[in-house]
Amino acid sequence: MGTVVIILLNTLLLNFSFEPVAADVPAESEALKQMSEWTQIISVRAATQFLPLSLFLLHIISLSIGAIIFLRKATNGFFDHIIINTYSVGAAMVALPLLIPVWGFSGAPLTDPFINSTVPAMVVAGVVLWIYNLYFRPEGFLQWIRILSAYITGFVIYVLLSGFVSSVIAYTAFVIERISNISG
Repeated sequence: MGTVVIILLNTLLLNFSFEPVAADVPAESEALKQMSEWTQIISVRAATQFLPLSLFLLHIISLSIGAIIFLRKATNGFFDHIIINTYSVGAAMVALPLLIPVWGFSGAPLTDPFINSTVPAMVVAGVVLWIYNLYFRPEGFLQWIRILSAYITGFVIYVLLSGFVSSVIAYTAFVIERISNISG
């Protein structure tokens, strides 16, 4: 429910349209330029407007994989980590409306990696690590290292998965556009 509400708020309150920049693409390759533009559009939208959906579909599983590697003795197994991370990402939904003024009033373009990646990552990481602290109750430096290692590993997996999914969606949009242009 939080995912739908945040996406609606993002869509109603902000304009996520921008002109994609196809850098380092040869002028003679129009198809490559279009593919690059679609990839940029989808990637930026996934990291901003549809961030809650991306978190819900990919971040929970990614964090659970990182947690099963570094926190395997702290719970009974992978499904416990899925439940913990579902609560954590759900709690992060409460903080996501704080990004609306950042995206809307900062003056920085949505294509700026600091605006579309770093700031949302810090907001989500703060909430998730706070939930981890409440659940796992780390008592020493080594336990904090395990928690941070689990989160960082999960976040890296999330970045890789979201990049892959964004590329697949961008390629699909590109193919549909090309087919519609060819068929008239």
